[in-house]
Amino acid sequence: MRVKPLCAGCLLALSVMPRPAQTAGLDAMSAGLAMSSPPASHHLIEITQGSVLSSQISAFRGLSFETATGRTIRFDDWYRTRWTDLRLSWLSEVNRHWGVIWGFSTGEHGQKYTIAPSLKLGLVHQQPLSQQSSLSWRAVTVLGGRLREKPCSADYGDIGGIQQVNCRLAATELTPEATLHELIDQGPPNRIEFTLKFTHLF
Repeated sequence: MRVKPLCAGCLLALSVMPRPAQTAGLDAMSAGLAMSSPPASHHLIEITQGSVLSSQISAFRGLSFETATGRTIRFDDWYRTRWTDLRLSWLSEVNRHWGVIWGFSTGEHGQKYTIAPSLKLGLVHQQPLSQQSSLSWRAVTVLGGRLREKPCSADYGDIGGIQQVNCRLAATELTPEATLHELIDQGPPNRIEFTLKFTHLF
């Protein structure tokens, strides 16, 4: 399966909350925490191991098929990994209204697949509208992080000899060439994300 979408996630949020004694800087939705004083400090706002693509691959590990000779071929050998994709992101404050989001993922790989490392970049801004209200937005993009599945080599004997085939579909009725079109080649979801939020304190 070749999937090459440019996934874009957009969210518009409205919140009303009790007014604290003092408010300043970016709100928790925009950056995961409030901007502090003085600016130019850095905050860890995300640490996650695993992803949508990691989960997609892990679903294959419990599958198997039997060959014509009765031998069981288990997918776990092909899709097992020693390290699950780890993602970390930070917020770097520019001033009380602007911040930069940056981070990366380590990627992961198994015998028959690779999730490439990625880089996350983004901007956060909060604009006070009054003493009670503010408008904030966050724009983030992810570069890299693509999942690519690798083929297997299978011996079809006198009929077809040794050919490249999608490992998961080698025992189906599809021709080896047809199974190659089902190899996963997919970028991470929500590669471009924009979030807008209006907050009113009372």
